[in-house]
Amino acid sequence: MSSDDPLSARDFRASLDRVTSQDPHSVRVAGVALDLERLTYATIVVMAVLSAYSGWSELSFPAAAVVVVSPVVAVCLAHAFSELLQEHAAVQRGLTTSEWLAVARRQVHLLLAAVPPLAVLAIGRATSLRTADTLPVVEITGMLTLAFLSAIASRRAGLRGPWLVVGALAGGLVGLTVIALQIVLKPH
Repeated sequence: MSSDDPLSARDFRASLDRVTSQDPHSVRVAGVALDLERLTYATIVVMAVLSAYSGWSELSFPAAAVVVVSPVVAVCLAHAFSELLQEHAAVQRGLTTSEWLAVARRQVHLLLAAVPPLAVLAIGRATSLRTADTLPVVEITGMLTLAFLSAIASRRAGLRGPWLVVGALAGGLVGLTVIALQIVLKPH
């Protein structure tokens, strides 16, 4: 790069760091880097989609798995796309292949939002529960997942004892609100 280029070598390296560095919002849990904000968001989206989906009781288990996975994939794609748009605008140049891959890798952990409901579906199938009978368990599992994510954040914030419990319960309350919205807004 010549000295009259608008993007100096130092700026270019700094822009690479911005795109390829580990997200500062991620926390490590059992050795896995998680973005609690995005994982919480994905969990709420799955709960909301399942709450609004009216044909759950008629679904086969594989079809129910698709209903669970689809919003998670949509959230992953939405985050990747929006992050790529932001990075292109921020660095004011095309992104390299490694930068594209780094953005994609940062979205993969969002797929974890599908694991609890898929586990409930698998257990339901193994125990011969009907798909319709698994929905309340899936919703409660989502609520517990939100409580768990909130507990991680609360613990990282230094909360202990009863305040840690209050922090965890806040996540559960958000999940309970999503479930309550289903009850109130869904036509019966």
